[in-house]
Amino acid sequence: MEIKIELIEAAIQELKTTLKDGLLATDIWDRAMGLSLAGFNPQPTAVALFTEMTNTLVDALASSGFPGLNRYYLLDMENDHMVMIILHGDDLIQGILLNSQKVNLGILLSVAMPKMIAALKKARG
Repeated sequence: MEIKIELIEAAIQELKTTLKDGLLATDIWDRAMGLSLAGFNPQPTAVALFTEMTNTLVDALASSGFPGLNRYYLLDMENDHMVMIILHGDDLIQGILLNSQKVNLGILLSVAMPKMIAALKKARG
């Protein structure tokens, strides 16, 4: 499947505009390869870590009889940090590192995330 990287990069710019100083970093990567396609303040170590964590979480949910992971999960971390992981289908993952003191969770969930999901759909053609 061809992915239009320029549309992903435009979506990242819009994410920066929406989340302002609350956005610390974001990467969108290929889940199978663990390689970033586009990002802002890229974090290659985090890409590898969250690929492994996401795959482990999906497997753990399936083997435990719990409902499967849907579109995203959030981690509340130390020092006013938060990570949102968005699954864009079975093949792409997006990680977003945020300053939890500067990001409005309502804006993140109701504006920023839906825009990123729509943008990635469009980038896939």
